[in-house]
Amino acid sequence: MIDCDIHPQIGDPEELLAYIGPAQRGWFRAQGPSLGLPGYSWTHPSSWFRQDIEQSGRPPAADVDAVRRELLDPSGMDVGVLNGDDAVLVSLMPSPYRAAELARAHNEWLRERWLDAEPRLRAAILCPAQDPQAAATEIRRAAEDERFVHVLLCGGADRPYGEPRYLPIFEAAAECGLPVAIHTGGEGMGIAAPPGGAGPVTFYIEWHTLGSACSTMSHLVSLLCHGTFERLPTLKVLLIEGGLAWLPGIMWRLDTNWRALRSEVPWLERKPSEVAREHVRFSTQPLEHTDGQDDTLFEMLEAVGAPDNLCFASDYPHWDFDDPGFMLMRLPEEWRAKALHENAAELYGVRLGLPADG
Repeated sequence: MIDCDIHPQIGDPEELLAYIGPAQRGWFRAQGPSLGLPGYSWTHPSSWFRQDIEQSGRPPAADVDAVRRELLDPSGMDVGVLNGDDAVLVSLMPSPYRAAELARAHNEWLRERWLDAEPRLRAAILCPAQDPQAAATEIRRAAEDERFVHVLLCGGADRPYGEPRYLPIFEAAAECGLPVAIHTGGEGMGIAAPPGGAGPVTFYIEWHTLGSACSTMSHLVSLLCHGTFERLPTLKVLLIEGGLAWLPGIMWRLDTNWRALRSEVPWLERKPSEVAREHVRFSTQPLEHTDGQDDTLFEMLEAVGAPDNLCFASDYPHWDFDDPGFMLMRLPEEWRAKALHENAAELYGVRLGLPADG
């Protein structure tokens, strides 16, 4: 089993600050535990984390031992990919210079504190998307360590990622043979556009319903319409934590509009849904609950590429974590091997360090 989305927590900010250059360390320390990352205008009504794994004085998943004990060992996980949690918001900081420094430090912190301590772990390369050239430089630097298996971008963004300004990020990823993962979060924070299409939301339940799905849809449609995959034919993108039930509708809608409006995007010579099948993968978390209509959901997802485009993600240790055993039972039996292992193994390739027949 391969888990594409595990969130390590910064239990001790001083631990991360040790990787910040001396000239900037004082500024980050002065910002307190947030380290200068933008904050939410609303908060979760109870807890961001599963209550059954809360640790005294430290958040869950704040060290390798906790992840090993709570997730890797009980599930028999082959590989787990670490994606920065609050740290993904570096791309929403007003200062691109502070963002670049924090991203670099976070990558080094993961390398030394996590990857060196547990051979089953791999990690995402954090980068400052608001400065695409600096992001590309960091991607090329960090990618020299093959335990980094994808580039991580924040769902919250100033503009959708198909925009030409972001192309250096995707070029660097493709050059290094890395997929780009876009993880929801941060919509409406810092320099990011608000979630949905009608302005800022009031409640967490609104963001969790709209923000995560809407940003994922926007980036997907943008990448397809701007011809990012035509420019970079080896590029793969993994969309994490944006849901799945909307996917058939948005693909059918985009295909219909492409037939009528293809003169506006002449570089897009195939149906967008065909390009997405080839280049885009989706995390299983959160797989919407259907009140007993899973057969309908799976039939619709199959129409747009499932199970070949699904990769398992637990979202550990968050409150809406998907237990691997539960997901194993919920997915159709014939989907399980692909969604839980094979698709991610193909996506990440040799960087996972798995046996050739694994």
